[in-house]
Amino acid sequence: MENRDFLTKNGMKKYLDNPKYWSLLAGVVFCLSYHGFPDFPQWGQYVFFVFFVVVLGIPHGALDHLVEEKYVNRTNKDFSFRGFLLRYLFQMLAYAVLWYFFPAISLLVFLGFSAWHFGESDLNPAPSHWLWSLSQWLLGGSVLVFILLREPALTGDLMHRITQENETVQSAWAWIARNQWPVLGGLAGIFVAAAGGAQLVKPRKFEMEKAAALFLFMAVLYFMPLLPAFALYFGGWHSVNTFQHIEGFLGGIKKSGAPKANLWLAALPLTGVALVFLVFLGWIWQRIFSGTDPLPILFIFIAIITLPHLQVMGRMLAYGRDEPRPSA
Repeated sequence: MENRDFLTKNGMKKYLDNPKYWSLLAGVVFCLSYHGFPDFPQWGQYVFFVFFVVVLGIPHGALDHLVEEKYVNRTNKDFSFRGFLLRYLFQMLAYAVLWYFFPAISLLVFLGFSAWHFGESDLNPAPSHWLWSLSQWLLGGSVLVFILLREPALTGDLMHRITQENETVQSAWAWIARNQWPVLGGLAGIFVAAAGGAQLVKPRKFEMEKAAALFLFMAVLYFMPLLPAFALYFGGWHSVNTFQHIEGFLGGIKKSGAPKANLWLAALPLTGVALVFLVFLGWIWQRIFSGTDPLPILFIFIAIITLPHLQVMGRMLAYGRDEPRPSA
């Protein structure tokens, strides 16, 4: 009985309490259904995508104001929600203008920042050193390219439409798609070399459990089409990890275990605002711009609301990286 209690409280309970592993299980069930039923409906992909993006993906970015407030207070400055909101909106507007005039460059900027954001979260905490920074970017870039290559033709078509048929972007992606395994192998090899060098210069504790979990996620993503693969990584892996980073930053709580329910609930108001605004944009598109391709508009909207979030999360993850942190 004692052994069983130990396994229940300190073993299985640890995994059952973590939505990351439930997300992984959902991914496995999706793969079995997708490959097991030849007539698997297209709407099944959309339901999977919307669930993970709405339930976990959007809420993890709806806490930026709380994170920024905590960061400003810890640096002995005064926080202004109005000022934060104005800066947030100004960055979104500036990025939207950049998208309008330079869509190809904007896409590259978005992918580059996204790669950094994913890697910074997955390889956190990491000492402050350029080799660790390079390793984080390479890790995030490898994961991002791996996901985009789940359906190379669809990804190429999306890029073609988003960049207003930019031939350079199309040619570059076609080359990557033709040489996907050398590209992925090269990124992985450079990552291993950079991380190995960084470990020699400034060692960090290797998190075996997190590395194994990421490997399992990648294995499941390999058998998924593009949209569900992105949703599973973004919602089930990245957002859950970020929730745990935010939980530790806001309350000084250890990162292990599931995000607190009240933290997720705190994200609901701004999540609701984002969803209402998205529905409003859809209504505007249907009434006024129904003859226009909605996908570039939707993707650009997601990109411009993501950029300020990446900056807030970057400051949070970098805070006190090498120095002892003041008490919360």
